[in-house]
Amino acid sequence: MAYFKSPKILFGKDMLKRLGLELKGRGDKAVIITSKTMALHAGPLTEAIRNAGFQVKTWDGAEPEPSVQLAVDGCKVLSEYGPQWVVGFGGGSAIDTAKASWVLYARPDLKAEELYKSVNPKTQLNLRDKAFFLSVPTTSGTGSEVTWAIVLTDKKKNKKIAFANNEIVPDIALLVPEFTLGMPKALTACTGMDVLAHALDGYTAQQQTDFSDGLCLQAIQMTFMWLPKAYSDGANLEAREKMQNAAAIAGLGFGNSNTSLCHALAHSLGVVFGIPHGRAVGISLVYSLEYIASNPFYPGAPNPVDRLANAARFIGIEGESSSDAIQQFLDRIDRLRQEIHEPLTMEEAGISKKQLEEHLEELVLLAEKDVNMYSSPCECVGDSLKSLFLRIWSGRKAMQ
Repeated sequence: MAYFKSPKILFGKDMLKRLGLELKGRGDKAVIITSKTMALHAGPLTEAIRNAGFQVKTWDGAEPEPSVQLAVDGCKVLSEYGPQWVVGFGGGSAIDTAKASWVLYARPDLKAEELYKSVNPKTQLNLRDKAFFLSVPTTSGTGSEVTWAIVLTDKKKNKKIAFANNEIVPDIALLVPEFTLGMPKALTACTGMDVLAHALDGYTAQQQTDFSDGLCLQAIQMTFMWLPKAYSDGANLEAREKMQNAAAIAGLGFGNSNTSLCHALAHSLGVVFGIPHGRAVGISLVYSLEYIASNPFYPGAPNPVDRLANAARFIGIEGESSSDAIQQFLDRIDRLRQEIHEPLTMEEAGISKKQLEEHLEELVLLAEKDVNMYSSPCECVGDSLKSLFLRIWSGRKAMQ
């Protein structure tokens, strides 16, 4: 990519108080799109927006793994109310729901079921002719608060659909670590693994750049340092703030390179078995990195061995060789997953061998067609994918 995209990011102490200065004079109506659970915690945000002179409506219809229909429902709310600001408040699912609803609100000519075909990075959307976008994350993982991408589920076709456009990058991302204090341990763990997967996919993707590299490396280091602390003590505000920052930093990293093989695998696991996204990428991560480090890479793609060895050195691992450093790095990821009680395999996540065998062909087809495959530094199709999914089910020891 020959450009770098980022919203204005408000972070640190008392940034909620600063929000009014950013919004004042830029409209008089706002709609907050969130989930039923997070709507109960939206009071401080609602008050800050009202204090800037806005009427505020809240729609709490967002759900995990948002569908295309959910975006249509959100668009109806926006069209009836006519806001100048659309606010995504919650985890990645809520923010993606809000983003997709915003696109449909601003462009009623677009057919919802063909969003992934009609919206691409070069499409002129002119979203801000109608409304601006504010993202307020309450989890620390997806990076959706700073990216130009949206992931929805097409339930009719049983597949993930992703579409991206420069204009989808929010105008403002507001990071309030206090909003993440109520995250359960399991959610802290799986969203934290999403940060690490974003950073490593972004660092090894074909589209990596000098600008994305530093962000991805910083996010990797921060995750190893702060995720265990946020997991062990959910009230540790410093750890919560650091992980929220790491999520946004990783989002800027992969948002200006791309996600890759790990996410193609994870999207397939999510669709077929209903595994939450953060857990699915956590399960897939080590195996995807092992694969790209041991297979020929495309001409012109970054060398995965050099990349992963450098990432290992960045967190203090000095191996006798690049291969040794990578092996230690992957072991370190496994220890992190064990420390935060995340499953190491599909089997540990509750998927039986019979279920895997019954759906193996479907997993392969979905992964082959996933948009993230275009960013992988190595080819991974057919029998290679089958073998990889079998490894993800059985574990690394079975591979040796």
